[in-house]
Amino acid sequence: MLKRLFTSLLVLALLFIFPHQGLAVEFSITNVKMDAYLQTSGDVKVEETHTYEFEGEFNGITREVVPKEGAVIRQFTAAENGHSLRVEKEDDFYKVHRKGTDETITITLNYTIENGMEIYRDAAQFYWPFFDERNESSYEDLTITIHPPAATDDVIAFGYGEAFNTETIQEDGTILFELGYVPSGMNGDIRVAYPAALFPTATKTADKPMKEEILKAKQKLIEQAAVDAKTKETLSTISMIGLPSFTIILLLFMMRDWLRTRALRNDFMREGITFTSVPKQIMSLPATIYFTNNNYLQPQAMAAALLDLVRQRYVMKTADDQFQRIRSKSPFKHENILMELLFDKIGANQIFSLDDLTTYTKNTKNQVKYNSYQLEWKQAVKQEVDNHSLFENKTTYRSLIGFSSILLLPFLFFFLLYGLIVSFMVTLLLVITVIIYASVYRSKTREGARIAYEWRQFKAHFKDLPQTEWEKWSEDDRMRAYIYGLGISSKEIDRKNDALIEALIPTGSDYVDDSSFYSILYIGPYTSSSFHSAYQSSTRSSGGSDSGGGNGGGTSGGGGGSGAF
Repeated sequence: MLKRLFTSLLVLALLFIFPHQGLAVEFSITNVKMDAYLQTSGDVKVEETHTYEFEGEFNGITREVVPKEGAVIRQFTAAENGHSLRVEKEDDFYKVHRKGTDETITITLNYTIENGMEIYRDAAQFYWPFFDERNESSYEDLTITIHPPAATDDVIAFGYGEAFNTETIQEDGTILFELGYVPSGMNGDIRVAYPAALFPTATKTADKPMKEEILKAKQKLIEQAAVDAKTKETLSTISMIGLPSFTIILLLFMMRDWLRTRALRNDFMREGITFTSVPKQIMSLPATIYFTNNNYLQPQAMAAALLDLVRQRYVMKTADDQFQRIRSKSPFKHENILMELLFDKIGANQIFSLDDLTTYTKNTKNQVKYNSYQLEWKQAVKQEVDNHSLFENKTTYRSLIGFSSILLLPFLFFFLLYGLIVSFMVTLLLVITVIIYASVYRSKTREGARIAYEWRQFKAHFKDLPQTEWEKWSEDDRMRAYIYGLGISSKEIDRKNDALIEALIPTGSDYVDDSSFYSILYIGPYTSSSFHSAYQSSTRSSGGSDSGGGNGGGTSGGGGGSGAF
């Protein structure tokens, strides 16, 4: 069963990666009858009848017949209603040519398996895989019939995989395997044994008794099936009790964390913390953007950081797209990294322009260095946030939550192995939920929660700020509001800033001082788009994928399948 699971997953993956040409044809195999006529010589004559329902155009059907080691497939022919069809052979793969459109057709295949029987002193065995995991198509109704050379009541018969417990022994010794629906990619070996005396002209495979061994194999299969059924029942019980219990416990932990967060928010509301202006600056604006934007810095955040340098007068805007560094050192490491990148690596002589940025990042030789500086800048921003201790140390708690998923992993495997698909899906969802929750959960300190709350209030209510109130703000507050909106890519904040400025500046007037809020507003969109384009240029790359396949097979490497083209 374990091999069946892995081979099924492998075939499924290979079909996604390397879809067979035949899969381009829409069809279903509604009925398959396979009759194996055992010959006294030890050969086996096979007649297969395949009924296909096609939608659209088709060129024919395919059949792969891979013989077991020591056996050979001979005289493969195909016919429809008694009329022969052209067969094209490539190794063990046969293409039967029969063109048509929107038809239901029935094709009869005939071939001989030379040395298909294994002859021993007391038994003759036909142990054969008519299909295996290489089969790319499902059979909606499959029947396999084994005909002995003469009537007998001394018969052993059983099947593996999809053929297990499907056999019926007829009065004359004929064995009927009624498999019914067989999904693609499945194994289903059949194994039958008759008295060796029924095959007088066959060459012995080995001069030793085999009947007892075959009976033991059948008994072992039955016993294993009983164990599997018991295990499946146990797993089903565990699923019904364990999964709801695990879910409830996880939800209780999540609920506790949510209630704590809500309690802090209610405290801030009772303290009267409401939006009146831009929140007090505790950290630098890039660090504030990072902390209040789910610990993420978008490409536009670097543009916001540059404009914040203009606000703080470390940098002066000297033209529409040009900046000059006027102070060389900042107390923040990330601001020094940004100035080094822009004014020393990209620009020169303390001058940097947005055109320089575009030219620099379009050169593939510079992209690795630009990405390296960008990463170093982001890490320095993160370090500033970490230095403020805005999160509680919940490493142990998160680890325990994360490691709890280990309890589910074995069941994830066994549920799939034993066909408990619903339990598997629920377990998979729980594992993903636990891992994500343990990865992203960070409990803020009271100070961290206060900062996050104040900026959430700002983002929620700034769009409704009256013009008269905004005019009371200092120019520095206006600049911080604009730069923050630019850094988190908030279109609502951008639109509100535009509306406020448009109402304030008389028609036809221009911006003034190159370090003023109006200057920042004027150059903001161009700066943002330039850094976004630089990010895209520096991260543009191409890649490929390697893949490979594996060998399949039923007993002793035999098997095959069906398809169409």
